[in-house]
Amino acid sequence: MPEDSRERVLDVWTGAIATAHVADAVIQVGPHGEIESMLEHLSVRVTLAALERKRGQLIMMHAAGVAMDDGRVVAFVGPSGRGKTTLSAALGAHFGYVSDETVAVDRDLTVMAYRKPLSMLRSGKPKEQVSPPRAGLLELPTARLRLAAIVLLDRRPGVSEPVLSRVRVIDAITELIAQLSYVTDLDAPLQRLASLCDAVGGVWRVTYGEAASLIPLVPELVRAPPGVVGTWTPLASAQVGAEVGTTEFKWGAVSDAIAADGSVAVMSDGVLRVLAGIAPSIWIGISRGLSFEQLVAQAIADFDRPPLGDASKLVAAVIDELVREGLVVAEDRQTERGTL
Repeated sequence: MPEDSRERVLDVWTGAIATAHVADAVIQVGPHGEIESMLEHLSVRVTLAALERKRGQLIMMHAAGVAMDDGRVVAFVGPSGRGKTTLSAALGAHFGYVSDETVAVDRDLTVMAYRKPLSMLRSGKPKEQVSPPRAGLLELPTARLRLAAIVLLDRRPGVSEPVLSRVRVIDAITELIAQLSYVTDLDAPLQRLASLCDAVGGVWRVTYGEAASLIPLVPELVRAPPGVVGTWTPLASAQVGAEVGTTEFKWGAVSDAIAADGSVAVMSDGVLRVLAGIAPSIWIGISRGLSFEQLVAQAIADFDRPPLGDASKLVAAVIDELVREGLVVAEDRQTERGTL
């Protein structure tokens, strides 16, 4: 690598260069035309290598993160294009810059800082990589970093004042899981995410227009009392992916599941599915070994008789859907209520 290119790399990654002499990974970066193109490619490769290194160990959220002086961290979670880098630039001038890309959290809420260069959009050009010092971002506090708040970003141009609202646990998990790296490598990922939400007092959503408008909210978020976002229950059999039920119906291959607020979140084959309506009653009833007639009776007890249609046909239709989704295995037989 030419000396001027090497100096540019060192400048861009100022503040993120490890002092250890043993590399966790070695990244080969070939020629990519202009230096800015190479730097953008390098940033992506380093991020992917860092995520790969910690897969299955940490919850790694696609998020911007900033830290208070005492080490409390707020993670602002959102997909690409939701304004995380712009937010990092605005908030990082007032609070310790943790990352504009990934906030990684251990079981004890310890946050692993990832102070990569900010990747700034440029029209028709590669993203410009700007080091935290050059962007005017603050250093991290000396205190241990620990997650204190999770905030889902909802950026809407034209909103003058930011609005905070609480997010129910299964809704929060549904949105968070789409913004996690290597989620299927986590042990019982739904239960671990639900526990994380509990540990930080629930998840927030912020609807905002401009990044600077969130600066006054950061201290409020870390001081906010725990919110009431509903209780959740682990579905024990799902912890070991066991098939449970009777000879008539069984659960399919399920890796994890939780129940909350009348819904059930199920992880199966790496896909999250949320069951609502009468489906949770039926699916949980199958794990208890209920027959079809008992499942119908359970649905009626939980929801009363339907105003239109026959309860048996409605239950059969739900079971059919659960079978199609792979969440239930049923005998392949024809009955008077239809094909299950």
